[in-house]
Amino acid sequence: MTIAANPSGARGSATRSYRLHLSAKYKPNESEAILLVFHGHGGSAADMEAGSGFSTLADQQGFITVYPQGVKDDDGLPMWANVGPAADYGIDDLTFTNDMINKFQKELCVDPSRIYATGFSNGGGMSHYLACRLAGRIAAVVPIAGNYFVLPDGGCQPSRAVALLEIHGTADNVIAYNGRPDKDFPGWPLPSMPNYLAEWAKRNGCTTGPQIFLDTSEVKGEEWAGCRDNSTVAHYQMKGGGHSYPASINGRPGSEVIWSFLYQHVRS
Repeated sequence: MTIAANPSGARGSATRSYRLHLSAKYKPNESEAILLVFHGHGGSAADMEAGSGFSTLADQQGFITVYPQGVKDDDGLPMWANVGPAADYGIDDLTFTNDMINKFQKELCVDPSRIYATGFSNGGGMSHYLACRLAGRIAAVVPIAGNYFVLPDGGCQPSRAVALLEIHGTADNVIAYNGRPDKDFPGWPLPSMPNYLAEWAKRNGCTTGPQIFLDTSEVKGEEWAGCRDNSTVAHYQMKGGGHSYPASINGRPGSEVIWSFLYQHVRS
């Protein structure tokens, strides 16, 4: 499907696109949660729908899934401008997301307190960006192996505490688990996962953690608690995992683990 866009924020295009999946249980008079699922750099909305398993899960559990399509960079690869419009080709993905949500709330029966976002790689960075800039609309996020660049204009200052679950492989060779110092890529450093999570716990006002709730040969789970606005911060460290979307976590499909975390949280 398409939505009107300002060409100045969409590299000259007057429209942006996304894939929409209404669950088999959808009824026009009963509100459903909605999940925005962002593909990685070079990926597509169609591939993200096919590979994530969320549409199948949505049919089982009754929620709306949306797979936005990124605008192409100079190499012809779709991407997300998750460090602000000024930094990435003038693309305004924040307005695109806001416009989509407005359209869904106008045309579909959406529960406004249950709007969620997840994404992989550059799409994970986009879900992080939404938590920072669109906290008034997004209830919770699950960024996966994301590029969490420092945001301009004051950094990440959400208007409310946003529940966040981060998933990352320790052997990720694209977005390193231990981060990337500024000296290796001037102007574009990336945080280590422990530092990234500690910053979110601080933003959310969490008073305890990290507490380990799972520890196997494949995955370690950590959680911060006592956070503001009934939020939390959690993390799955995929031991030896590379730069990939998690097909499963501790024996459960990745889509189920992600959705079960998200649905616990309601925006007040």
